[in-house]
Amino acid sequence: MPKISDVITYYKNLGRTVILSESNADSTVSKPRNLEEAESHNLTFAGTKYASNLIEALRSSASPIIIVDESLLKIPKELESFEDKSFILSPNPKADLITYCQVYLGFQSAPEKEHKHPSANISSQSQIGQNVHIGPGVVIEDDVTIGDYSRIGANTVIKQGTRIGEKVEIGSCNVIGGTGFGYSKPEGSNEYEQFPHYGNVIIKDRVHIGNNTCIDRGSLSDTVLEEAVKVDNLVHIAHNVKIGKNSLIIACTMIAGSVEIGEDTWVAPSSTIINGIQIGDRATIGLASTVTKHVDNDLIVTGSPAMDIQDFRKIRAHQKQIIQQSGDS
Repeated sequence: MPKISDVITYYKNLGRTVILSESNADSTVSKPRNLEEAESHNLTFAGTKYASNLIEALRSSASPIIIVDESLLKIPKELESFEDKSFILSPNPKADLITYCQVYLGFQSAPEKEHKHPSANISSQSQIGQNVHIGPGVVIEDDVTIGDYSRIGANTVIKQGTRIGEKVEIGSCNVIGGTGFGYSKPEGSNEYEQFPHYGNVIIKDRVHIGNNTCIDRGSLSDTVLEEAVKVDNLVHIAHNVKIGKNSLIIACTMIAGSVEIGEDTWVAPSSTIINGIQIGDRATIGLASTVTKHVDNDLIVTGSPAMDIQDFRKIRAHQKQIIQQSGDS
């Protein structure tokens, strides 16, 4: 484990302002912990939620080294009075905490060597790259490709034709490339027949997918997750969906068929996006929203049905007025 002085030196070299307590410079630090629960060997951070009680929170923490959001400190010299703590002042404490974990704890490091669990069922007709980690109970069907340094978690099923890039992280109990829910009722028949699904799922480099998520193959085109997309647990992504680079899809979201989501877009938990919708770059879909119309670049929408957040706030304010007037009458 690194010494506090080593960590301080590392962040100094990144241009961070640091305050080193000589009393603990030779102490070692291990994994991070939150501010309240940190012990004398844990690194931690203090973000904007401590804006109202920063100094008190720092004093009560047992952590010997704390990354502090520099925007909270009008007078950084206030921290010099802490004789038993060292501080790193940061414009982005969470990002700097991730850096610490990557440098000193091997967090998110690519597999150093190939591992295929004996219980995994891997088709000989698939191509697996170098240093790929495949967990127990994984099923990889024919004509699948998996790029170098990727990880597939326990009991995940990768269906035929799926393309997975490099440094992709896929958790446990997922189904990637299953047939989508597409049906048509032929003329003269009362019974629905499944529409053919001959497309694939294409997952580009550095995509992360959580647990218990389903991503359906395309019907006549492909379902595509571009580079660095992050998908949470319990998400359903239907056939022909396209998700742009660096977008985040959060837990319990349902994305219906042929939806197109731009780059750097945030889809909050429990959102529903109906089929055929286009969502622009850098858009934000609010918590539990139901998106029924196209969303432009840089727009924030929320509600059911989802609307521009400014309109949503006006409606809420009007509702409060009505309730207050009803109570007064």
